[in-house]
Amino acid sequence: MKKVWTGALAIGLLVACEPEKPPRRDPPPMQTGAARGGVCTSGAETPRDPMVAAVLPMRSGAYCVDPHGSDKAYGDDAPKPFDRACEELLDGECEVYKSFGALRTVESRYVSDLGDAATITVLVTKFSTAEGAYAMFTQRVVGDGDPASEVTPKPVEAPLPIARGANNVYLVRGPFLAEIVLTDQGAVSVDALRARCERDLVPFAQAAAQKLTGDLAPPPAVAVLPTEKRLPLGVRYHLRDVLGIAGVGPGAVGYYRDGQKRYRVAAALRNDADQAKDLLSILARQPGATREKAPYDGLVRVVVERAGEAPAEWVFWRTRGVVLGVGDEVRVLRDTMTADDRAALLLSTKAKMALLKDFLEKVERR
Repeated sequence: MKKVWTGALAIGLLVACEPEKPPRRDPPPMQTGAARGGVCTSGAETPRDPMVAAVLPMRSGAYCVDPHGSDKAYGDDAPKPFDRACEELLDGECEVYKSFGALRTVESRYVSDLGDAATITVLVTKFSTAEGAYAMFTQRVVGDGDPASEVTPKPVEAPLPIARGANNVYLVRGPFLAEIVLTDQGAVSVDALRARCERDLVPFAQAAAQKLTGDLAPPPAVAVLPTEKRLPLGVRYHLRDVLGIAGVGPGAVGYYRDGQKRYRVAAALRNDADQAKDLLSILARQPGATREKAPYDGLVRVVVERAGEAPAEWVFWRTRGVVLGVGDEVRVLRDTMTADDRAALLLSTKAKMALLKDFLEKVERR
């Protein structure tokens, strides 16, 4: 049976426990009779795929690896090639995973020992780089949406970043991304499902977080983004050509709110100041781009137009090998807005320039 995983991924852990919001992925189909009382002690636990054994717990609370068959592995050192996952597991999203450098993916299933129909299904994917895993994580969390939206996962206080969304969990560390779904067809109410999610998924994800290995630090471009005024989980990392401008290369975009004002900050890194100057030159060659004069000599102003989005004004400047930009938040714009409506939500050009100068001065002081 084909499993469908569809959905909306700071280094962190995303725990989804708000069932009144539509899930970002369709839950996997149930397997009749998999969950019966005492199932975790009635038979031998199935052998684990080596990658999954290294990053997932064998048990968590009342859940155990399904003794009747659990892990399905695809890709490097797996019984099936990664392309088979396209047919059997990642329906409609296989090319997305490949674009981020996915090497291996394993589906693992857990059943409840309480005699009910609850299951936890985990998809663990190893990417060629930690940056690829992090980029996929931010696509899952933010994607092309607005982090200020009510349906975007919300953070939970914890030593690791945790966010609540629907009945999903996204967890990333190093090159590994874990996507976790709780299915409970026996839940009698929204409150009952929420309580079960809090009780079962959060500990499971925390246990997985303790087993995962790899660097906790985000990609360097993410690390230079300002944290003040940034929306919770408001980061998107791009492996190629941030903002869709050819030649810009990888970079990060942060999403910010200051009162009513909304804006984004982009960061791209180069090895030295000369390469950063070259990047500014690429931006200055975009259609309609201009080089500003005093008091911001050399600053580049450009209007970025992407398919399906309103035009966004950006201003860019650099310090050493760091190029930062401040731009409009297009997600708040509507075709029916007046100039006054836009002015109430977006920063003026001068305000962007002043903010950019402040950000770069802080980078220089680090």
